Amino acid sequence: MIAKRLMLYSPKPLFLSLFLLLSFPPKTMAADDMVALLPQVTCGAGWKIEEKPLLYDRDTLSDRINGEAELYFPYGFDRMTAARYASDKQPGAGMDVEIYRMGTPLDAFGIFAVYRQKDGRALNAGAESNLSGSQLFLYQSRYFVQIRITGSNAVDPDALAECARMVTDRMPGDKSRPPELSIFDRPEVIKGTERYLPQSLLGYDFLNRGIMADALAGGTSLQLFLLLRTTAESASHPFERYRSQLAHGKIEHLENGSVFLEGVDPLYGPVIILKKGGCLAGALKFSGEKGVRALLTGICR
Repeated sequence: MIAKRLMLYSPKPLFLSLFLLLSFPPKTMAADDMVALLPQVTCGAGWKIEEKPLLYDRDTLSDRINGEAELYFPYGFDRMTAARYASDKQPGAGMDVEIYRMGTPLDAFGIFAVYRQKDGRALNAGAESNLSGSQLFLYQSRYFVQIRITGSNAVDPDALAECARMVTDRMPGDKSRPPELSIFDRPEVIKGTERYLPQSLLGYDFLNRGIMADALAGGTSLQLFLLLRTTAESASHPFERYRSQLAHGKIEHLENGSVFLEGVDPLYGPVIILKKGGCLAGALKFSGEKGVRALLTGICR
C-alpha cells in the first residue's frame, strides 16, 4: 500500500531521485570529493589555479605518470587529482599539485617513503613531509601529495610550504603517523629510514608485507624488518620457509617460547631472525652481532 501511494501521489520526486542516482554514479561523487581537496583559487600567495583540475583512476593514471603508475597499485591506489597553479611573478613558472588517494594511512606512508629524499628536510605539513630542491612530498591520513615547481630555476621553499599547508588543511583525518610504525620508535632505529613494503618483503613472496628500517646496535649498522599482521600460527609458515632458504642455519629455542634463527641469506649475507608468538622480526646486513639479539627482543616485546 505504501509503495502504491508513493507512485500515485509523488511520482515527480520518485522519478527525480532515480534520475539523479543514474546520472551521478558513486565514482563521480567520489571524484568530486577528491577535487575538493585542491585549493580552488590559489595555492599560496602569487600562485593562481590555471585550468580545471584533472582526475585519474587506476585505468588512466599512466596517462599522467607513465612508467610510475605501477608503483602505486600495491599501495591501494584508487584515484588521483591534479591541478597547476601559475606564478604571478615568474612568467612560465608553475606549481603542480598531485593528490593520490591510497588504500590506508600505512599505504600513503609507504608510497611517501618510496619518494622521500635522503637530502630532504621536514616541514610542518601533513603527518610527514620531505622538501628537496623544487619538490615536496608529504602524506596525511590515506592521502599522498606531490608538489613541484616547474618552468623556473629559482627554488622557492616558502611557496612550496605554504601550498602544502593549504592542501593539508583541506584534508580529512589527523596528522599522526600510522600506528604500525610505532614499534620502530626506538633510539636504535635511524629516523627517516622506515619504509613499508606491501608485498614480497626482502623479495620473498612468503614473507608478504612488512616494515623495514636502518638501525645501529652495538656499534654496528644493520637493517631491521618486521612482518605485519601475523599470529603465532601464521608466523610459523614464513619462519620455516625462510629457514629453508638459509645456508648454515641454526635454531635456538628459549625458555619463554621464543626462537632465534641464524644463517646466511643468499642475497643479504648473515641474518638473525626472532620468532616470538605472532611476532617475526629480523636483522641483516650487519658486520657484528653485538646488540642485535637485544634489539630484536625489544621489537618483539
